[in-house]
Amino acid sequence: MDQFQRPYLLFLILPFLLLGIYQWRKKPFGSLLLIQSDRFQKPKTNFIVTFRSILSKLSELLFYIAGIFLLIAAAGPGEKFKLTPDVTNGIDIMISLDISGSMVNSYDFLPKNRLAVSKELLQEFIRKRLYDRIGIVLFAGAAYLQSPLSNDRYALDELIAETSDEDISEQGTAVGDALVLSTYRLKDSTAKSKIIILLTDGVSNTGKLDPETASYAAKAFGIKVYCIGIGKEQGQYEVNYESLEKISESTNGKFFRAESPEILEEVLNEINGLETVELPSKPMEIHETHFPKVLFIFFLLLGVVGFLMIYPLKEKL
Repeated sequence: MDQFQRPYLLFLILPFLLLGIYQWRKKPFGSLLLIQSDRFQKPKTNFIVTFRSILSKLSELLFYIAGIFLLIAAAGPGEKFKLTPDVTNGIDIMISLDISGSMVNSYDFLPKNRLAVSKELLQEFIRKRLYDRIGIVLFAGAAYLQSPLSNDRYALDELIAETSDEDISEQGTAVGDALVLSTYRLKDSTAKSKIIILLTDGVSNTGKLDPETASYAAKAFGIKVYCIGIGKEQGQYEVNYESLEKISESTNGKFFRAESPEILEEVLNEINGLETVELPSKPMEIHETHFPKVLFIFFLLLGVVGFLMIYPLKEKL
């Protein structure tokens, strides 16, 4: 016991002890527990008198000890523990997913389009990144935040699964806007490693900011951009891998061509090799009460005292 909810009640123990000592020596109130009652009127031997005297003193002693435990229980005894949560090693990642028309209407990955393949890769990626905080930005002709940085893998997986080209009405592919929005969500992160994973076919044709300028902002905040070019160069719609390579190079990231699901493994291996940062959580404080245990001792001692009162040694030899 290292703490009490009502510690001021413990000061009552001292006068209670003084009263007990005074009663023990002077007995101004007589025998408190009636062990030496006069209900047995037969002559007593010295042995019985001595034994009953011992029982009387023992019962009174236990009575006062029980009273002390009652005061301790009333003071609210307990212990305080500080639990330090498991330290999580991870990085902060923003995923920018292109859901423009070229991602939906191209079928160079038959029977799936580029968006369907991207969603599958992302869901697999999220399931493997157990200790990272991940956020999602969707973009087409404009960029919108779908999820801030989060550790909720189930929610992230569901958001990716429900993503469709109908989520954004603006037409086009605003790669620069997506990079700026993702950078804004990462700029205040305390993680040593901050990453943007950009999945697109690379053809930026709209938006308020061009991709090259947006990549400078990411670099200024120490954010690496890993671009994944979705689609085959001989596909139905145009792809622009050169632009994606420049973005990755300028931010010390890396460019990948996602022509098959196996490419995701390269992305995961690259991210796993990055320096991780400890993301400590606030220690949890738990208060454990010992009130029931102390109260049990009180009732146990009171039971012993009661037994000594009800069943005194009878005068039989």
